[in-house]
Amino acid sequence: MRCESSANDSMPATQRRKRIQAKVFGDYLICGSFRNSRTGDRRSGNISLLGGCETTVVKKKFASLLFIYLLIVVATLAAFQILQPKIEALETPEETVGTSDLGYSVITSAYSGVKYDLYCPSNFSGSLVILAGGTLGDKRYLSGWAEILAEAGYASLAFSTQPEGLHNVPRYVNNCRSNLQTLFPFVFDTSLFPIPIDENSVSLVGMSGGGATVLSVNDTRIKATVSVCPYYVDDSCADNTCPVLIITGANDTICPQETHGQVYYCELEPDKMIIEQAEVGHDINSVGWEHLIAWLNYHAKNDASVYSTLISVDDCFGISRSLSDFSEMLPS
Repeated sequence: MRCESSANDSMPATQRRKRIQAKVFGDYLICGSFRNSRTGDRRSGNISLLGGCETTVVKKKFASLLFIYLLIVVATLAAFQILQPKIEALETPEETVGTSDLGYSVITSAYSGVKYDLYCPSNFSGSLVILAGGTLGDKRYLSGWAEILAEAGYASLAFSTQPEGLHNVPRYVNNCRSNLQTLFPFVFDTSLFPIPIDENSVSLVGMSGGGATVLSVNDTRIKATVSVCPYYVDDSCADNTCPVLIITGANDTICPQETHGQVYYCELEPDKMIIEQAEVGHDINSVGWEHLIAWLNYHAKNDASVYSTLISVDDCFGISRSLSDFSEMLPS
């Protein structure tokens, strides 16, 4: 680019030879003065005006970006205000009641942020079982358990917990226990709980991570506890205040009895029992269910007729081994 000069320019030749060439947004800078390349108009100035022009442009761009940012913030806040009621509705569902051909109804709702399903059998006599599931966390995985308990006349309260992987079982147990303890005031408050229950016939049943959870709870209002295939968590076992049955599987590769269930059994005080299901993995079969129901009936319902089932466990086909240390006296 060649520096231009007007015909009436009286600038000395020495200065003309030292003319500075520059262009800033269509303007030529000549020896400390601006000449517009389109109009030819001259404006006084100096070299520092180059920086001034650039600063002005940067300020304009910054103002534009700031304006766009503020628009995004305002739009986001407005969207949150619109969606918040819908989000809260999803997090705290309205109470719904469903019925089943299997002879029970299901109440779905939440209490203090804990989602639950309450299964109410048609032959309900007041006994309630609170179900704590495995590390998958969703209460829906406990529907089969609740159906079997409903057939035995037990109402079941299944609740959800934030899921965790097997590498985070201790965190799951802490969260599951927190949810369980949140539900206790709800369960034992007749003005809050949806159905009338016998407060002297409330039990806990847990599976895997939930099995570890129910063994970490110490509440004198609980009359019986059953832990199925519990995952052992160091220093989590509470001093049991009620009779505890532990059910394991001989083929359980996730929670083998020697390093999980049996360790819990040794840490517990009487009354307690542990049975190992033959040829069963991380699960419970019909033989396990028979002894689970018998344990609940004996300790939560004071049903003496099932005592023979509990003391003859070593002779039961499907049980590979067992240990027990519990009183023959029915609870008062």
